[in-house]
Amino acid sequence: MSSVIPASIDKTSEAGRDPLRIMIEIAENDKLSDEDKTNLIIFSTERFKNRRLMAYISLYALVASLTLLFLSAIIDGIAGTQILISIQGSQTLFAWMEGFLTAIVAAYFGVSAWRPAS
Repeated sequence: MSSVIPASIDKTSEAGRDPLRIMIEIAENDKLSDEDKTNLIIFSTERFKNRRLMAYISLYALVASLTLLFLSAIIDGIAGTQILISIQGSQTLFAWMEGFLTAIVAAYFGVSAWRPAS
């Protein structure tokens, strides 16, 4: 009994395959109707839309929170208010929030950089 896998079996997952190659395979398939081909091509181009949106929202929230923290430090220095002292109690919360947002952004952009033709 041979343990060699035939070369015709594609061992890569659907997410790791080249999106352009998938669209070409869909377009060349004679068994599918034109409507099915159109729907499959639309699906393969829009399937990562929600992940991309989540990553960009996390990136914008990360930039906004750090900008507000930076502005509060500037206002504290100029006007002598106690904004940073009142925020100091929530320091751990800010650190966790920034960490989670950074993890979402890094995971999405890191994985999408490894995908072919993304």
